[in-house]
Formats: sequence, C-alpha cells, structure tokens
Amino acid sequence: MSMSKSEAAGISIRGISKVFGSAADQVRALDNVSLDIDHNEFFTLLGPSGCGKTTLLRLIAGFEQPTDGEILLDGAEIAHLPPFQRPVNTVFQSYALFPHMTVARNIAFGLEMQGMSPANVKARVTEMLGLVQLGGLEARRPAQLSGGQQQRVALARALANQPKVLLLDEPLSALDLKLRKEMQIELKRLQLESGITFVFVTHDQEEALTMSDRVAVMSQGHILQVGPPAEIYEHPRHRFVADFIGEINLLEATAAAPDGGRVRFRLGGAQTLVAHAAAGTPPAGRVNLAIRPERASLESPGKDGLAGAVESIVYIGADTVYRVALAEGAGLFTVRVQNRTGAHRAYATGDAVAVVVPPEAIQVLSD
Repeated sequence: MSMSKSEAAGISIRGISKVFGSAADQVRALDNVSLDIDHNEFFTLLGPSGCGKTTLLRLIAGFEQPTDGEILLDGAEIAHLPPFQRPVNTVFQSYALFPHMTVARNIAFGLEMQGMSPANVKARVTEMLGLVQLGGLEARRPAQLSGGQQQRVALARALANQPKVLLLDEPLSALDLKLRKEMQIELKRLQLESGITFVFVTHDQEEALTMSDRVAVMSQGHILQVGPPAEIYEHPRHRFVADFIGEINLLEATAAAPDGGRVRFRLGGAQTLVAHAAAGTPPAGRVNLAIRPERASLESPGKDGLAGAVESIVYIGADTVYRVALAEGAGLFTVRVQNRTGAHRAYATGDAVAVVVPPEAIQVLSD
C-alpha cells in the first residue's frame, strides 16, 4: 500500500466533555477527557456499556459534537468539521455493505464518488482485495460471503480512500468465537501493513489485549488508565481496572509499615501476605490487593501461604481453576493451574491447601 508512516495521523483529545439531554435530565457521557493517540498506533478504548467509549469514537468521527474541549488531528482542530471533511473512516458493528453490488463495486463505490479515474479505481480495488486476502471473490455479492469475508470487504472499503485514521466500533461482535479470534489477528496485520492509525472500541478484554499497542480503560465517562496491554494487565492502578481486565483476586487487607524492603499485609486473623515495598506503597492502613489467579499456586497445608480448603474445581482444557475458601474468614481465592502432565498435584474438593503467592505477584491498588 502506498501510505508511509510519515503520513499517519496523531490524535489529541483535549478536555473533551459531552453532555446529552436538557438541564433537567442531563447525562454526562464524557467528563473532561484528555488523551493522545500516536501515529500508526492500534489504540483501543475498552470499557463496559455506557462508559463513554463509543461517544468518544463518534466525536472523533464527527457524528457528535463536543460540549467542551478540542479534538486535534495532526495538530489541526477538527471538532468543527463535518464527517465527510475529516480524513477518517468508520467501520461499524453492521457492515452496511450494498447487497445488490459485487465485492469489487462495494470497494469502488467511495472512490468513484471522489471522482477517481476508472483505471485508478480498478488498481486500488485490486490492491485492497490483496490486502484483505479476498482475491478471486470480487464478483460475488455480500449474501454469497461468510461473516468474516463480509467484515473484510467492509474493511477494504474503509481503507480504500487511504484515511489517516480508521475507527472501528465493535466490528467483531457479530462473529462466532473462532472467527472472531482469526479476525483479531487479521485486524492487527492490516494495521501494520497499512500504516494507518486504528482506534478500536470494544468491551471485550481479550480483543483489547490481543490486538492493541495501547489500551485506555474507561468507566463512567473517565479514562482510568492508559498503557500497553501487559502493563494494564500486570500493573492495574485502580480496583475497577484490575477487576475488569481478566480474572483477579481482590482482597481487603491491613498494611503494616514497610520493613527491610518488604511490607506485610494482614487479611484476617493470622492470615498474612508479604510483598516487596515499592515506590508508591501506601502507608500502614487499609488497602486493596490484586493477585492474578495464574500467579498463585497450591501447596500442601503448612507451607508458607494462605491456609484454606478447596471449595470447587473447574476443568477448562488448558487449565484447571480451583476456588479456595481461605481460613479465618479471609475470603475466597481463585488459583488457575496449567494442565501439564506431572506439573502439579491434583486436589479434590474439600482438601486442605496452602495458597502460595510470590511477593512480586501482589499489586496494591490506589482505590
């Protein structure tokens, strides 16, 4: 494809707020949101329904106007521009293909509306078919394609006029699980090969972790944390982020003052955990701890860990998930163990166990 990285867009969101409704029943969908999206980045807005992610996408597209704030594209203010004057295209949940047109005509339609010559249209359509790996299907109509193929046609049509930014509003939600996973890989490939900035909206944590260069986790009109997928998963800063991204054990504890580079947390009774004291470790007092299930292990009673008993066991193929009722009312703890032959001892429901948590696996949350 002919686009170079120097031509890609950079998006700056500055103090954006969006209020719907009248004074009596206002809904603040976005509240003073600021965000930078880098050139040629696969950036994901992640959060539950109603968090504001789609509203932010629609503001970038021009389908909504901000109540306050600025939207800059390559340093130029675009909030006042109508959608058709922005170098931005959008792919929606419904692919909105023209059912009476062939694949080639669907891709060519926007180019023809721009006045591109027939020869250049034909060359661009061929290029797009190659990019989305649909060569040989140009004469088919949408009804003759699978869901994944229709998705690729919609992507090819959106990429054909070489936008600076491609906005994707949960475009994989209508696909079955296997096809959705395949399309996750395809979307990342398309972004890398096209050099275009992708802004992807989803409520699916796995999609966000699989495809993104960076993720913004949103809740109630605010952005709580922005970072690479590994950082968001391994080092959540907020209780909401930790709970929303994957499985997590959230424990209330009382922290003692750091001692010799370590800090001890009391969960209840004599149950304690020890973590490394790091910059930002809160002072002594009540805290919330986050521990991923795969970072803990089960050992025989008496080991240096949290005492408890196996409450339930769920086999899920690659892993076995143990639910442990901790002693002394310290709560429930989930341990996820990979199913490798001889890698771990199999426990039964009711067995007494020790949940062992390495110090580096403990995250102290800010709220």
